[in-house]
Amino acid sequence: MAEALFDAIVVGSGPAGTFAARELAGRKVLVLDVGYRAPEGPPLAGSLYALRRERRDLFAELIGDGFEGLHNLHRDPVSLKLKSPRTSYVLRGWQALSPLVSTNFQAMMSFAQGGLANAWGAGVYRFNSEELRQFPLPAGELEPYYDELTAHIGVSGGNDDLVEFFGRDPSLQPPMRLSLLAAGILQRYQAARKRFRMRGITLGLPRLAVLTEPHNGRTPYAYDNLEFFQPYNPAIYNPVFTLDPLIASGALELARGWLVTHFRESAGVVEVYARHVETGAQETFRARNLLLGAGTLSTTRIVLASWRDEQARLPVLENPMACIPLFRLSRIGAALDVNDSSLAQLNVVYRDPESGELLQGSLYGTTGPLRSDVLFGFPLTARAALEWSKYLSPAMTLLMMFYPGRREPDNYIRLQGNALLVNYQWRGTGGPERALLRAFRRIGFHGLAALCQYPAAGSSLHYGCTLPMRAAPARYETGADGRLADTANVYVCDGACFSALPAKNLTFTIMANAMRIARGLRRKME
Repeated sequence: MAEALFDAIVVGSGPAGTFAARELAGRKVLVLDVGYRAPEGPPLAGSLYALRRERRDLFAELIGDGFEGLHNLHRDPVSLKLKSPRTSYVLRGWQALSPLVSTNFQAMMSFAQGGLANAWGAGVYRFNSEELRQFPLPAGELEPYYDELTAHIGVSGGNDDLVEFFGRDPSLQPPMRLSLLAAGILQRYQAARKRFRMRGITLGLPRLAVLTEPHNGRTPYAYDNLEFFQPYNPAIYNPVFTLDPLIASGALELARGWLVTHFRESAGVVEVYARHVETGAQETFRARNLLLGAGTLSTTRIVLASWRDEQARLPVLENPMACIPLFRLSRIGAALDVNDSSLAQLNVVYRDPESGELLQGSLYGTTGPLRSDVLFGFPLTARAALEWSKYLSPAMTLLMMFYPGRREPDNYIRLQGNALLVNYQWRGTGGPERALLRAFRRIGFHGLAALCQYPAAGSSLHYGCTLPMRAAPARYETGADGRLADTANVYVCDGACFSALPAKNLTFTIMANAMRIARGLRRKME
């Protein structure tokens, strides 16, 4: 295989790599990736709470022989979706494969097939013209790709007050069923809509790549609360569902187990150098074109290593987060609403009157994660947290707010040996949190600024803008077509080429933009 000349090599099998490869299917295309898969094992059947009643021992599934489920109690915290015994493969070995050095940026990378979308929140949001104004793209250029994606993956949601931020989409499946708490918040918001909107706050239904009706051979969501513990839920879209059939049909080739280290261009051919993660064997793969879709951090490492450049400091952006617990006091001690999900129940968009920036967040229930994951962040002893969890869980919802990424001169990423060195500092004012707390308090959902939690920089998993698209790209920038400056046939198609980082889930736009870049390349091939 290594001696063959491919029309294109795609690095990465996550959202960007998968949809770039899909656009090129039928050409001579190779996808290179480490490509870890979930461990084999019998699926969990039935809802989480029914299983806990019916089975005496769920230790292996929920905690694991290596105590994976308790990861955040004794190690640096990771997303709750990435640490259970059956989902920890998503982060398998990333520190060894692509080391990252930082004192203030707790990043994570995935080398699994499907990437971090193996355990994503499935939020799919179109960037609007305001959010795309720094991109060198005509208004509306991504719209047909968003439409194609919606038809392919299936998106549930509604056209409500959030249409002005998300756009109107007539092809949505019905929204997911709301929990009692979320339904109460939405009802009270609608009664007080004018007051909320005057304060820059808009509430509505999320748009999720989660089926509520059968679609493309996949079954709808079962409200079983198992997404933190069971991989490859057919109702929740995963790039694996797209790439696997393409590989099986022979439309693409996938070489798993290969870590791409760097590339070289010569005489119209791109040579891609890779190391096998199991055997250590070195191999060179050749293609006329190279598309880098390995995820922002991995793609950046490959580009800097290709120029052997340990001096350049590239910009890096992420979406800082704030976690705001809210309580409906009348539900303390009530029966737990167990036929629920761990996915977003509602979305909140807030325009900060001081900065003019748009923040976006999601309201989540607490029935999916282990109770220790939620309540051990509170200022209580372990025993008190476990005791109070029985009473507080039915009354609590968590508002996770994303801030837009901001360019700061002291925030950078650079190569240091075989590692990435990142410096990232962010200082929030707490103003948006206080404004949101006041607004929700008026409709009967209470919280305290002292209980707000601020995950470390890097925890959002939303990274981008290291190799940004520009109308006239300089070195370490890309053109509107995704082509990396100073190269002839190397393209960047993941979040690294974003020109800005709005406070919005990025994956939908990463997929749409990867399709756009790859389709443009295909036209050049024809």
